[in-house]
Amino acid sequence: MNLITIVTPTYNRARTLPVLYESLCRQSSKNFKWLIVDDGSTDDTENLVRTFDTANFEIKYIRKDNGGKHTALNLAFDILDTELTFIVDSDDWLTVDAIRTIDEDWSGCRNMNICGISYLRGYNEAEVIGDVFPQDNVIDNFITLRFNKRIGGDKAEVWRTDLLKQFRYPVFDGEKFFGESYIWVKISERNDMLFRNKIVYITAYLEGGLSKSGRAMRILCPYGGMTNAKLMMSRRFSLTQRVKGALLYIAYAWFAKQSIKQIIRPPHFILKLLTFPIGTMIYLKWKRLLPRQGPNSDQKPKFFR
Repeated sequence: MNLITIVTPTYNRARTLPVLYESLCRQSSKNFKWLIVDDGSTDDTENLVRTFDTANFEIKYIRKDNGGKHTALNLAFDILDTELTFIVDSDDWLTVDAIRTIDEDWSGCRNMNICGISYLRGYNEAEVIGDVFPQDNVIDNFITLRFNKRIGGDKAEVWRTDLLKQFRYPVFDGEKFFGESYIWVKISERNDMLFRNKIVYITAYLEGGLSKSGRAMRILCPYGGMTNAKLMMSRRFSLTQRVKGALLYIAYAWFAKQSIKQIIRPPHFILKLLTFPIGTMIYLKWKRLLPRQGPNSDQKPKFFR
């Protein structure tokens, strides 16, 4: 059995999928299979995938009605059967030694009861996106490093499949965006992971992509934003992050048309009460910017970029 399933949710990315496919063909280790979950594409994605050669590694293609990346991941989690899962977006690609690196690293730590391995992403193989980790090849906690110590920039996480399968992203009517970190935080409440200062994943930030339109999408999907912000108010997070979570929760709650009573009710009543005025100011600022934004805009409010 293969060690890794590479999961690729995709929507209208027929023009970029071949780049990822070619990077998989070049892998120095083929200890993986590729699961493509098509979230209702209207371009030629399905016909394109049929042209991909499956001689060197298994490719499974599943098509579903459009519901957002998080619903595509939920579907993938239902059918995963390998030890590890690596989510790779349809407009990105892997370095030639990515799978071999994961295989070798996991062989050395699979008995340590960790939840996975976090690698670096790069604009290319030499230029890191965001920050490097304070130390290489060290076991630490995702919440501690990424939130409390504010190690910024997109990273490339490889997760234990058995832990991923314990969770699903919440789905709210009319909302097609939900921040992926929700499940990463849930897993990390109980497990640490290995952190490596090695680029294995190359990211292309396309116009109209989720990475470039994240804040606008969260405003348009406020219940998802509230759910993720609520997680940040737990005591696993630093005080700074808890305050930020409360501010975001209040702003998104206004967009969800919640009443004041609904917004400040427990849990975290005192924290939300103290941050309510500033959270409301953030909402009013974002509301003024909203007409100039949308899911296909790369403009974002300046608060908490």
